[in-house]
Amino acid sequence: MPKGPASKLERVIQMVRQEIDNGALHPGDRLRSIREQAQVLGVSKNTVVEAYLRLVAQGVLQSRPGAGYFVARALKIPVRAARSPFAGIPDGAALLIEQLERRLAIRPGDGRLPADWLADAALRRSLSSLKLHSAEAYNYNTARGFPPLRERISRLLAERGIGCAPEQIVMTHGANHALDLIIRNYVRAGDAVLVEEPGYYPLFSKLRLAGARIFSVPREHDGPDPEFFAQQAMASGARLFFTQTLAHNPTGGSTSLARCHALLRIAEAQDMLIIEDDPFADILPAMAPRLAALDQLDRVIYVGSFSKTLAGSFRSGYLAANRSRADALSELLVVTMVSTSSHNERLIHALMEQGDYMKHLKRLSRRVEEAGVRLVRELEKLGLTIERPQTLSTYVWVRGHFTMTDHERIADAARHGIFIAPGSAFFVKEPPYQAMRINIAYGTDPAFLKWLGMAIKVG
Repeated sequence: MPKGPASKLERVIQMVRQEIDNGALHPGDRLRSIREQAQVLGVSKNTVVEAYLRLVAQGVLQSRPGAGYFVARALKIPVRAARSPFAGIPDGAALLIEQLERRLAIRPGDGRLPADWLADAALRRSLSSLKLHSAEAYNYNTARGFPPLRERISRLLAERGIGCAPEQIVMTHGANHALDLIIRNYVRAGDAVLVEEPGYYPLFSKLRLAGARIFSVPREHDGPDPEFFAQQAMASGARLFFTQTLAHNPTGGSTSLARCHALLRIAEAQDMLIIEDDPFADILPAMAPRLAALDQLDRVIYVGSFSKTLAGSFRSGYLAANRSRADALSELLVVTMVSTSSHNERLIHALMEQGDYMKHLKRLSRRVEEAGVRLVRELEKLGLTIERPQTLSTYVWVRGHFTMTDHERIADAARHGIFIAPGSAFFVKEPPYQAMRINIAYGTDPAFLKWLGMAIKVG
């Protein structure tokens, strides 16, 4: 065992635990005094104090002021249950849980980029050098979020052609939190809501939880079908439409400028509100077609996120809307969550101001682009046809004839240690064709490609 303060501390902790395990100490027994223990073990009194305090924190010991330290009477420490294997159920909740639990080693079905892409060595060095000296960093945030960051985001949106004052921006705990706030504010049980299909399955789960009646609009590679959108809007009476214009999840396509104009004309005619989710905006071209830029937040609420381009643990995003909608959504955030993280938002702002975030985005963009090219090349070697153009997206949408049903396919992949995202998860109802979403960061794993080659029929 290496020498040093840490090893001495561990020695005291292990000795106490051993005495309890072998029956030398029983529940309720008093331990040696700090001075006695230090003499017996040949360590400092500070080391014994630290060891005893850690054992108290772990529930092994109890401290009684003026009397000393005693073995805790409730000694049974709950044993952590083994994580259950991935069941292979193709519903949204099961797929989300697997993304958090990470039980399967090969992860083409993951919705996120790898942690070492989002927080590479250079970014970690930048983060470690940041020091938040202000006491305000440890206080509650303002109602709309850290003002300097909202000012910075306002300038970013201007670069994307979206005119937006800082007061129109509300910081959130990621894009999913923003979507949740919007649904809480605008959707009541029984309301009709339009979504694109295939689409973002966590959104479907949120809408079902709210009791919404979900109507779908076919999502093609260059965007939602405008004619079908108009028909569904009139037939359902929906007043809300959720869409991801750029780098769409799951198809990887982006909505064309012509379709953006068509969607906005229809929304105006039907008096509809459009929710535009843009989670990958920071690595996409600033002037790519966006509904919010064409509409200037008149009937569009724009949702952005840092969780897809920074470490997911930041859980930071935002929404931008006209002033009255921003006011209402900010009030709802305060009622439900009180505030967002001042600490995280100050870190993000500091990264932006020092130029470190921009450098990180350049590295990340290059990595995403190169990985996408490699994946498409490997998939085409298997005889699959990939739709063009491929935008700077983290996903490739594979359509084909599989040798198994979705349930069978997920379970079979799991037996090979592979986590996949089946096409059925991205549809509100029965999918009209077989498909799979593949994450560009994991899709070229040889074991996955070998499995996919056996699981799919070409032609």
